Amino acid sequence: MSIRLNDLAPNTSHDKGSFRQRLIRLLTLSVISCLLLMADDFIQKIFTDNNQAELELEFVFVVWLFSLSLWLVAMPRLVTGILILLASMQLMQLSHVSFFGEPLSAPDITSFFVDFAEVRETTLHSFSDHWHVLPSVLLPYSLLIYLHIAIPSKVDIPRSRWALIIIILVLGSKPYRATYRDLTSFMPGPTRSGLHNSFNAFAYYGVRLAFRPAETLPPAPFAPYKTLPKTTHAQHVWLVVADSLRTDRLGVMGYARNNTPNLSRLANQGELIARPGIAAGVSTAVSLPNLLNVIREPGQTDLLRSQPHNLFALARQSGFKTHWISSQESKLLSHLGSNHLDVSITREDHPLLFLKRHDHALVDLLAKQEWGARNFVTLNLRTAHLPYEENYDQHTEALNTWPTDSDLPREQRKANAYDNAVSYLDDVLAEIITQFDQLEGERYLIITGDHGQLLGENGRWGHNDLVPQVAEVPLLVIAREADEKSLEGLTTQHWVSHYEAAVWIAERLGWEIQNPNKLAGEHFIQGKQLFGDNMIKRVLETPDGLNYEEPVLVSRWLKKLNETSQ
Repeated sequence: MSIRLNDLAPNTSHDKGSFRQRLIRLLTLSVISCLLLMADDFIQKIFTDNNQAELELEFVFVVWLFSLSLWLVAMPRLVTGILILLASMQLMQLSHVSFFGEPLSAPDITSFFVDFAEVRETTLHSFSDHWHVLPSVLLPYSLLIYLHIAIPSKVDIPRSRWALIIIILVLGSKPYRATYRDLTSFMPGPTRSGLHNSFNAFAYYGVRLAFRPAETLPPAPFAPYKTLPKTTHAQHVWLVVADSLRTDRLGVMGYARNNTPNLSRLANQGELIARPGIAAGVSTAVSLPNLLNVIREPGQTDLLRSQPHNLFALARQSGFKTHWISSQESKLLSHLGSNHLDVSITREDHPLLFLKRHDHALVDLLAKQEWGARNFVTLNLRTAHLPYEENYDQHTEALNTWPTDSDLPREQRKANAYDNAVSYLDDVLAEIITQFDQLEGERYLIITGDHGQLLGENGRWGHNDLVPQVAEVPLLVIAREADEKSLEGLTTQHWVSHYEAAVWIAERLGWEIQNPNKLAGEHFIQGKQLFGDNMIKRVLETPDGLNYEEPVLVSRWLKKLNETSQ
């Protein structure tokens, strides 16, 4: 069959009718192929609840465009090779989902090849529990390969080798991005399509990790934590984590500008406890997993995978209904214990709502929740995240704002925009608190930041740096119908770390976490990477404030601890 570029452009009225029929066939085949490429997740869902994948409109369009290009290019051998490659990726991806309950990441691929013998042995012994992975992947991909081999010789559809450009762009965009972005941008999202997660994981692995010595850390010489049941009467525990929230830029924490009028009013009325806090890490991808898995000491990546004291898991065991509602992407759920969630909502579930309402969309979604008798709710806000102006400039709420005119110096303009974003956050929090106060029974609302933010200090911006402006976050607590004893863990402390806040939350959920490694007044802040060697900084409380030690690689720190303990 000859392949001509001008097949896409009909010339006569007869050709137009024929072309229309050929185009309909092409579009039909593309839709069928798109459905088959996305089918493996939903076949697996029949057999296990571990697969939480949902359809995301943007990615579905990319897959459809990719499917269209595979038919247009009319190269069955090339297409077959691509489909076999994707099927191999998906076999690994869905196997990981089935066995571990979470999507495959780039470091997991490294572990697969390093520990191949162990993986093979485990696969053989557990095949009876995870056999469904094979039909989930092989059925749709086998049918796709058959269609691409059989149909081109029997069905006349438009053809064009120019479609190779789209195929190259789709397959090459992620590897190219991996050349200049770190692992955080490629972490999997439990509610994303398995194919989407595979593109991210294998792209980063191929560009940054393949054919390189595996990075291993010295063993962490820490005793295991103990988790013991504890009596609790709490009915509702809400945790609000606001992105890039910096302690010294909040009016409620003593900042000169009144950018938190609602929170300040509650504090002045004695209804809100405000404490300076210490973040677990300088990036969202590090601080959230350590906070929600209640991990204090760096280097314990095994706790991120096994999650023995994950707050969602502990809440479920105590009879709480668990909720995650986020204005950010689903990839942030990686290593947060998403398999212990009863309700999981991200901006990808309601893209138009979040585009229009920004963080106020969370308020709308909260109002629609069906609460259980007991509820543990985590809200993830984006309001103070760069670019600040886009988070608040479309809203008509009466806010305290400061000028952001283009003729102002960058430092002043960005600092004002940040304060305006915090002012908008205060408005969102006021509505969240209103809904919280409509509930009954003993209840707690905890507000903190995942990390702080640099605003031009010494010419530095953003976060990911181990400096006080990034490490120090607020901890705000509202308690209703609770006795004073339940708040002692907070009111008796000046500085409250993410770890200490998590331990306190666990007590409200009915669990006491005992950590034999804890030293009073000692805290740790981790760098931007969740896995592998990473910079960390030890922080000590002193009568004069926090003492920040020099940063050190976690591998060197662990090695020194091991030498000391021998």
